[in-house]
Amino acid sequence: MALVGSNSPDLDLLVGLRGSSAGNLDYMLWHRGYTHTVLGCVTLALLLYAATELILRLRHLAPSREDRLLLFGTAVLATELHLAMDYLNSYGVHPFWPVDNRWRYGDRVFIVEPLFWAAAAPLWWRLRKPASRLAFVLAVVGMMAAGLATRMLSGLSCLALGAGFLLLAAVGARWSPVSAARSSVVLALAVTFAFVLGGSEAAQRTELIAETEFPNDRLLDHVLTPQPANPLCWDLWLLETRGDRYVARHAVLSLDPAWLDANGCAWSRPEPHTAPLAAVAASDSPDVHWLGEIVLPRSSLQEVVAADCDAAAFLLFARAPFLVPRELAPRDLHPSKPNGAGPGAVLGDLRFDRGRERNSFEVPVANDALEARTCRRAAPWIAPRADLLGPPD
Repeated sequence: MALVGSNSPDLDLLVGLRGSSAGNLDYMLWHRGYTHTVLGCVTLALLLYAATELILRLRHLAPSREDRLLLFGTAVLATELHLAMDYLNSYGVHPFWPVDNRWRYGDRVFIVEPLFWAAAAPLWWRLRKPASRLAFVLAVVGMMAAGLATRMLSGLSCLALGAGFLLLAAVGARWSPVSAARSSVVLALAVTFAFVLGGSEAAQRTELIAETEFPNDRLLDHVLTPQPANPLCWDLWLLETRGDRYVARHAVLSLDPAWLDANGCAWSRPEPHTAPLAAVAASDSPDVHWLGEIVLPRSSLQEVVAADCDAAAFLLFARAPFLVPRELAPRDLHPSKPNGAGPGAVLGDLRFDRGRERNSFEVPVANDALEARTCRRAAPWIAPRADLLGPPD
């Protein structure tokens, strides 16, 4: 029940199988949708518990009242825990739909955090089958290999992660199942607390940087993502405006430059972008390494949204939008449309415009505002950057 329940909210991934004329727009609008709400998770828990009761009856089993309470509690906890963990990253959820349709962002934990796998290591010997133990180890090794391949993990981080897993597994072998389980819970909570504490410190420093380096700009938002397995290094997007000018600045932030400066973080390595980034008019320091910025008129974004319904739908998802004219958009990422015309522009989200993720969270904008198009059903979410769609400050 815990395994099925903790993954059941991601059933909305099926919407991505429908396909879309605008790439992954359906996925962006409906993944982390209704099943990623408090109400949706309770509904999934009730369905899971009902299915379990049916299985018990078919097997002629008679659980006690305590058994039923345990099963029901497990179903609710597993589904709601999925929602809570998804809240902790920068992708966002809208947990209080239909009362509140705003996106909520935790900006505290990487979406696939390796340290949670290491926290489960004391339970490794409690897996009953050798094949299950092997699968667990292969999953951890595969995760470290993927981290190295994508350059999200340094060699030192992978070495520390592997050594920590082996040490915790060896210690867990000497403990009782209850002790191993309790230790894994404590370790997982400690990992969460470390990133929450680090994220709070990163947010305070970000606001200070914005006030010090760009005092004439108005801060709209800051997007923070920790480096996997490293709560000291943070990827930062600083979103600001001044009049009709919208600027998004990309940086790497180190919370302890004496131990590891910002330029030494894995996030600081150059990655390809769809958005054309210019140099930031600010100096690097041991705790901040600037990667670039993009500036565009708010009015151009508003014109695109008014003319193209896919662009308007995309703004219901995009937290850090960018707009690239057709002549600057990489043609290998955005080929010509079926009618032979290229996209008038490319609209994307800077949170995912890096390395292998680019093009996954982008939509081509119509070349002609009068082009015939069937608009998709609008999602009920409130646009995260509705503050860019109003009149200038």
